[in-house]
Amino acid sequence: MPASPSRPQPYRVWWLVFVVILAVLAMLWGWMAQRAPEEYAPAPAAKSPSPSPTPEIPEIARQEVWTSDTVASGAYLTNTITLEPGITAPTVVPYVVNVEDTTELDPDEVAREVQATFDDERGWAGYGKRTFQLVADVDAAELVIYVTSPDTTDELCAPLETGGKWNCRNGKNVVLNSDRWKYMTPTYDDLGTYRAYLVNHEVGHFLGQGHVACPKAGATAPVMMQQSIDLGGCVPNAWPRDAD
Repeated sequence: MPASPSRPQPYRVWWLVFVVILAVLAMLWGWMAQRAPEEYAPAPAAKSPSPSPTPEIPEIARQEVWTSDTVASGAYLTNTITLEPGITAPTVVPYVVNVEDTTELDPDEVAREVQATFDDERGWAGYGKRTFQLVADVDAAELVIYVTSPDTTDELCAPLETGGKWNCRNGKNVVLNSDRWKYMTPTYDDLGTYRAYLVNHEVGHFLGQGHVACPKAGATAPVMMQQSIDLGGCVPNAWPRDAD
C-alpha cells in the first residue's frame, strides 16, 4: 500500500510558531501575576493631616527663661469660633481670646486649647461652681485672655512689672506672654501641660486666688505657686484639684 503523502512543510512551520507564541504568552501572564501585588495593587488611603506642630523650642529656653525678639504691634486677632462649656455649673463666665498679630499664633487654635483646659475636671470648673464659655463678642466677655509679645505684655500688666518674661491678671484681663506660651520655662518638660498651668494659674488670680508656696519637698505643687520661676522642691502641676 503506498505511503500517505506528507503534510506540506509550511503547515509545520506555522504550527511551531503558534506553540512558541502560546508559551511566551503563558510566561508573560505568570510574570504579571507575580508582580500584581506590588505594582497593580490599589494605592493606600491618604493619611489624615497631622496636628499643627508645636513651635521648636530653642535649647537655651530649656536652660533659662528665654525672651524672643517678637515685636509689639498693639493689634489683636480675636477668636472667630465659639465653644460651649463641657462642664455644667451654676455660673457661666463668657470669655474671648485676643492674640497679638505679631506672635504668629492662631487665635482659634489658642482658644481651643484654653477651652480644653477649662473643660478638664481637674481644673477650676471641676469644683462645680462656675464654668467658662468661649464667645466671639468682646463686649459680652467677662474675661479676656490675651497672648501678647513681651513688650505688650509689660504694657497690659502695668503697674505690675513683668520684665518681658512673665504673665499677669489685670482686672478682667488675663495676659499671657507669647514667649511663655510658645517656649515655656525650664521648670516644665511638656509644653501642653505648661500651657494648662499658665491658664489655670492666671485665671486663678481672676477668681480671687493668691500666690502660695510649696508645702514640702516632693509634694505636688499647688497651681497658685509661681512654678514658672521656681518649684521650691515641689513636683510641677498644672491643675488646681490635683494638689487638693
